[in-house]
Amino acid sequence: MTRVRAFASRVSAALVLACGGFAPAVAAAAHAPGASVAGVPVLMYHRIAPDTPGDAVGRSLTIDPKTFDAQLSWLDAHGIRTLTMDDLVAQLRRGEHPRRAVVLTFDDGYVDAATYATPLLRKHHARASFYVSAGFVGLERHAGWRQLRAMRAAGMEIGCHGTRHLDLATLDRAGLEAEIGHCAQTLARYLARPTTYAYAAGKWGPEAIAVLREHRFDAALTERPGLVRDLGEPFALPRRRVDRDDGIGAFAGIATP
Repeated sequence: MTRVRAFASRVSAALVLACGGFAPAVAAAAHAPGASVAGVPVLMYHRIAPDTPGDAVGRSLTIDPKTFDAQLSWLDAHGIRTLTMDDLVAQLRRGEHPRRAVVLTFDDGYVDAATYATPLLRKHHARASFYVSAGFVGLERHAGWRQLRAMRAAGMEIGCHGTRHLDLATLDRAGLEAEIGHCAQTLARYLARPTTYAYAAGKWGPEAIAVLREHRFDAALTERPGLVRDLGEPFALPRRRVDRDDGIGAFAGIATP
């Protein structure tokens, strides 16, 4: 009986040591680069302005400044920090997975990006990524180069949205070079070399990705819903659209994983 008890005691001790020894490995596995992560929401805006467009699409894409201010206040209150898209890409490349973070993106480069969106972002010490079509800069209703430079100086990212806001899926190689390459070169000349791209209408094709790589883009955004968890498909990253009629509850739902 004594021998049995001794054997049982040795087995018990071995199990305790095994569990203790495996615990760090289990913890490490939970934080390993390949472990499941919550992901980061990338939100898509277009306009921040007090007017109400007459057409249904324009109305849906125009957020009242008071609503946007309330959304930024909600992020503040819940400890959610804002990143630019190039920030997020850089962190993911380093194997980091930001938590309690969100990326705010704005398409089309309308002038209200400078007159309404950026002042509100600065009020809340927030940052965002603005995607502009190089051929429209300075035209009616669009921000000019001086405004874009001021936005960049305030910590905003200025990325590419094409030259003429064309559907990349419909263009041949020459057309893609004119749409992507010219935008990249123009922004590099007047601001800084862009590293992220937002597809006009969320459309692209394999040849477009090849041209983006040639012009040293690191990532591109679609209009597919979802969360950015990694850079497995860096040129097909998802976004969540913010609509005018989204209440604060709906916004909370899309601004968190």
